[in-house]
Amino acid sequence: MQKRTTSKHETVLAANPADCLESLEHISASLSCVLSLLEVESERSEACHGIHCLVVMIKLQLDRTAAEHFPSD
Repeated sequence: MQKRTTSKHETVLAANPADCLESLEHISASLSCVLSLLEVESERSEACHGIHCLVVMIKLQLDRTAAEHFPSD
């Protein structure tokens, strides 16, 4: 990933799209594993249930963003 400065306030990262998609897929898979663990623990802990809900929203947003930027044909 290369860093290219376009102005004093804006930095653009130029990267290989395939590498970005692969990274997003790995993050999504990791979040799925975390969600599985939190789902089990949320039956015993209200705090875990809250964290589970938050991570679900984060994963959905990540997956939605990945689909928008890297649509499958």
